Order: sequence, then structure tokens, then C-alpha cells
Amino acid sequence: MKLSDFFLPKIARSDPKVREQAVMECKDRELLKRVIQHDKDEHVRQVAKQRLKELMSPESTGQREYA
Repeated sequence: MKLSDFFLPKIARSDPKVREQAVMECKDRELLKRVIQHDKDEHVRQVAKQRLKELMSPESTGQREYA
């Protein structure tokens, strides 16, 4: 970990494992979209895509699908 990491939010730190954990806890859809587009680590981008899917699902938004 770099000294400068102490001054950054977890989602912007240099360690991909820290960013991954931050993505899994993130509820901000726009921030997740930026991670998907710009993070240099493929695994972090994949985790962000999955997290965004979870947040977009009807269960997480409180909406229910009726057949």
C-alpha cells in the first residue's frame, strides 16, 4: 500500500483487493459504472459488473415482478 492511499477512498486505492471489497459494499450505481469503464484490474471490473446487476435487480430495488 502506498502512503498516498491513506488519503483516498477505498474504491480508488492502489490495491485491487481493497478496491474489490469497496465495490462489493458500494451502492452507488454511477460510481460502479465508472469502475467498470476505468478500473485497470479486470477482476475488479467484473466484480463491479456483478454488483451493478445485483443493485439493478427487482429484489434490491424493492420492486416485485408479478406474473
